[in-house]
Amino acid sequence: MSLVEATSLRELARVPTSRKVVHGIAYSPDGRAAYISCHSVGADPGAVDVIDLASRTRAASVVVPGQPTGIAIRPLHSIPSTH
Repeated sequence: MSLVEATSLRELARVPTSRKVVHGIAYSPDGRAAYISCHSVGADPGAVDVIDLASRTRAASVVVPGQPTGIAIRPLHSIPSTH
């Protein structure tokens, strides 16, 4: 996955993903992380990779069964409280 400076379109960094085929990206509301949906290939499950944008590294990878084809972030404050 490439991090690109939007104005000049210059590549700032390449961050390896846990799977070869990536599909979607969503950003945390605070802009500190990017979440990448990664397709499954063959018998391997799909995954969501968490990219730390400050360090430009993959911070985590979460295995997701099936084929994640997109991703979205919903801020916690928009979810009604059950308490």
